[in-house]
Amino acid sequence: MRLEPPGFADVSDAVLLADAGSVERERRIHEGLLIARMVEIERRRLYTANGWRCLAGWGRGVHRWSDVEARARRNLTHLVIECPQVLERMLSGRLGVAQAHLIGRTFRAPRVGRFVPWFIDDLLDSATSLDFADFEMYLREWKRLVDVDGPDPARAHRDRQASVWFGDHEFQLVLNGPNIDGTKFKALLERFERIEFDIDWAACRAEHGDEARPELMRRSSMQRRYDAFMHLLACVQLPADTTDPSLLEPDTGDDSERAETSPAAQPTPPSASTQRPRPVDGAVTTTVNIVIDLRTFLTGAADLFGARLRHDVRSPFGPDRAVCSTIDGIGIDPLDTVLAALHGSFRLVITGDDGAPIQITSTNRFFTGRIRDAVLMTAVRCTHPGCLRPNLQSHIDHTRPWSEGGTTTVDNGNIGCGHHNLWRYATGARVSKRPDHSWATHLPDGTDIAPPM
Repeated sequence: MRLEPPGFADVSDAVLLADAGSVERERRIHEGLLIARMVEIERRRLYTANGWRCLAGWGRGVHRWSDVEARARRNLTHLVIECPQVLERMLSGRLGVAQAHLIGRTFRAPRVGRFVPWFIDDLLDSATSLDFADFEMYLREWKRLVDVDGPDPARAHRDRQASVWFGDHEFQLVLNGPNIDGTKFKALLERFERIEFDIDWAACRAEHGDEARPELMRRSSMQRRYDAFMHLLACVQLPADTTDPSLLEPDTGDDSERAETSPAAQPTPPSASTQRPRPVDGAVTTTVNIVIDLRTFLTGAADLFGARLRHDVRSPFGPDRAVCSTIDGIGIDPLDTVLAALHGSFRLVITGDDGAPIQITSTNRFFTGRIRDAVLMTAVRCTHPGCLRPNLQSHIDHTRPWSEGGTTTVDNGNIGCGHHNLWRYATGARVSKRPDHSWATHLPDGTDIAPPM
């Protein structure tokens, strides 16, 4: 028997949703009221009377806050002392608690914190209009842009390392290196993960028929990822200039023996489309797409040849912001991107100042679907508010439906996961871009389902 919370059983849907919004605004206001009092406590240093050295220690001791919570409120208090408009936004209910604490943490960050007051109005506007995940990504890009005197960007290359640690029954593999290498690894691993998923799904359908569902699959997603990594290693192709004969011997392992002992053994053979690649049959290749605006690309090229005279410190907000990342939002150093373009193993989507693609390069093998890849660069996840499904796991849909004359072009495409694409079709909802290039979802009557606060 399902129990309803007391007092809400007879409340209409519209009133219940409106009440939840009111409670959220009150939560923001109450957090602001707490921070306002902490500002005065900090000014008077009242926490020192009982032996605490800072606001965080006082919060942990008196109010039993977690360390993360205590430090977040201390950081936000120091930000409000410097930037009172942050408190004004909180007390008006327009600034989310999580967004406020994220800005506060950035304010305390080495090298970049001192720039936060310079950009605080832009940061607050973006915190108000963007989903938290998008705001977090923009703030990360902002830190990269303003940290012009930060660490040497080549450090990740110099300090690259791999280590293997063994315990009694387990091992750990740790890799550290530049993002440009990580993106290639991520793309390969995802391709092998899809193969492992298809194998599990085929076995699940064979065992459960129409009752098959993901939770009945024999391996968890993390187990499939591990197995995908091991099969990826088994398919590594040696360089053409390898001279050690012992390294060129073919793999003679007995797959049937492995099938008998492996917990992932399948009762029925998978279809040809889900067969794992055979070792040393040939290199498994993927495409990594990097989105970079033209000015950032030219700046990276000038860096490569030692000709750059000044830093480009454009704001990361708005359509003309600097961008250099994979289409799913992984930041890449511009110099690495230029080198990748010269090497030819990555595809670049180069954008103009308006954020629209102006050129798409080719990799060293033929690929189709350039329009799809160009649309994927417009958002790193499903454009439905609050959805975190990555763009590479989502669908491309017409913003203006094909049935109404919509064209299959980059400027008429948007990203939606399978669930939200079906939901839009069933409800008649539409998506559109706001002036700040964030996505909005409207019901048929024009209601924005998640308007800026």
